[in-house]
Amino acid sequence: MNELSVFRLAKVKLPMEKNRLLLLLVGVNFAFTGIDVVLGHAVNDFVPAYEWIPVFYAPLGALSSFIVALRSKPSRFLSFVHILLMVIGIAVGILGTAFHADQALNPLGQLTWIWLTFASPVLAPLAFAGISFVGLYAVIMEVEGQPGLLEVPGLGTFKAPISRDRHFLWLVGLGFAASALTSIIDHGQYGYTLYKMIPIVYGLFATGVVITLAVRREWSGGDEITYFWTMIAGIAVGILGFAFHLSGDLGVTGQFSMERILVFAPILAPLLFSDLGILGLIVVARDVQVQPN
Repeated sequence: MNELSVFRLAKVKLPMEKNRLLLLLVGVNFAFTGIDVVLGHAVNDFVPAYEWIPVFYAPLGALSSFIVALRSKPSRFLSFVHILLMVIGIAVGILGTAFHADQALNPLGQLTWIWLTFASPVLAPLAFAGISFVGLYAVIMEVEGQPGLLEVPGLGTFKAPISRDRHFLWLVGLGFAASALTSIIDHGQYGYTLYKMIPIVYGLFATGVVITLAVRREWSGGDEITYFWTMIAGIAVGILGFAFHLSGDLGVTGQFSMERILVFAPILAPLLFSDLGILGLIVVARDVQVQPN
């Protein structure tokens, strides 16, 4: 049995260590992101054909993450294959962002606010890149006592300018920044209301909190408490947003409409805040071995 400790503010016992828990989270993320992509690209009937790329990739990324997570000591070959798939996932995210950005231009090739808000979500494909980065770092080990010296299975040892944990913090911070920006763009379709401002204000605040810890050399007790409760708030904001989107998709009829789910209020989108909150708690947690009674 293993125990994860978050800033001495919370402890939880789990049957696996932090890295394997991260891989499980990555696998779940690939699965749900794949579903979200299927729903989103179904609007165009998967035309052009390259809209199938993330649909086919998501199950591969999920399967690889689950297989590695369920093995206490994955082989070097298995780890290498997983790393290769994560690198491909990063490329898929970058390529998808380029495709979405191109579709955000109006017929004259200009970028306008109204066209941007109703076009394909420009930053959404970056979810694949972010998830893949987490999946990549989850199998990379840091040499004990040498922050930034990373051991990559099958490839050797590399020296990074910052520690592995700092890399994770930057990923969480950039994730919140992308989520906040996406909320600004998507919620601009029909005008901003008070509850639509919640993810925007929270996302910007969470970005500041996480990036502050990422660049600060030492953390005070206040820093840790602020970070901890900011991540808890992220989980709550995601669930609240899911409820709002679900209510919007049900509409006045109280019945599901696939059209509303696809183009009005994407039902899974708000849960990204919950996902980032959970990830944020895991990446700062420390493994504590628990002796069996």
